[in-house]
Amino acid sequence: MPGKIGKYSVGRTLGSGASCKVKLGLDTDSGRKVAIKIMNKNMDPETTKLVMTEVEAMKNLADHENILKILEHDEAVYESKGREKTITYIALEIASGGELFDFIACSGPFSESIARYYFKEFMSGLKYVHEKGYSHRDLKPENLMLDSNFILKIADFGFAGPTAGRDGSGTLSTNLGTMNYMAPEIHLNQEYDGKKVDLFAAAIILFIMVSEHPPFTAARPDDPFYRCLAANRSDIFWKTHLKEKTENFYSEDFKDLVQGLLALDPLTRPTIEQILEHPWMQGDTPSKDDIVAEFAERKKKVDAQAKEEKEEKSGGRSGGKVMRSGGAGAEEAKIVEESKEQKPLKELIEYD
Repeated sequence: MPGKIGKYSVGRTLGSGASCKVKLGLDTDSGRKVAIKIMNKNMDPETTKLVMTEVEAMKNLADHENILKILEHDEAVYESKGREKTITYIALEIASGGELFDFIACSGPFSESIARYYFKEFMSGLKYVHEKGYSHRDLKPENLMLDSNFILKIADFGFAGPTAGRDGSGTLSTNLGTMNYMAPEIHLNQEYDGKKVDLFAAAIILFIMVSEHPPFTAARPDDPFYRCLAANRSDIFWKTHLKEKTENFYSEDFKDLVQGLLALDPLTRPTIEQILEHPWMQGDTPSKDDIVAEFAERKKKVDAQAKEEKEEKSGGRSGGKVMRSGGAGAEEAKIVEESKEQKPLKELIEYD
């Protein structure tokens, strides 16, 4: 027998984290499937704060096609297996396509034209987020979802912060996010522009879409790949990444956009408006029908991989060259509090 929370019939478990269990739900009034986060009763104060940040942000970002929608946040009686308990829940739009991560890891890299299609959707959603006064601060392929029509949805706003800054200065200072996607200024414990760090992470995601692997481990002084970019030696960066690829694997416009967004100095990185006008963004883009046809086939590979891993009771997923981030979403992530000592940017440009 399915459980019941208010108007929702509650079915199988879709996933779980430190703060919640996610169940498949059915709105008995409309017949619409939803995802229901049933919050853990004994959350610590920090996790509770992350959850409430996510709820507040998503309520203010409900009117864009490329943002995962929150439908309800409330307290109700949860009836299940003859028992009742009062719980706090969040009902969300369901993204039945799954994570963008899985499509790359299980079905292979995207052509530049497909990457362009999804990067346009991504930038449309992120532009809206920024216009509403938020910086996401934890963008990664695991937090980009696809719905049943393979439309991209930005999800997981637990680390969202005001683009105006907590004090109205226009900068943020908390060291948080997922290490592999953090901008260098965060690694260097400097105050940062929330929009700029989001776009830095977006460039890493774009590179992964096309390459099926990240451009570097982390944008830090000890990372040899990022040091190439920081020292204006992008020629070495691209030459190294082309070692196991054909000579023209990356178009010149693609390389120009990516290295511009990954620049060491955030002031030189393009804005979203400049990204949308960039020559690479003007290239050929598949039709919606083409995307649906291709991703329906890719979804079969994703589902087959998931089934195989379930049968093997595998503890983790790699599925390909892309590795799942060591960081976590709003449910699991912990704020990384490090020394606030200011480090000079020149530490990143001592290239050997």
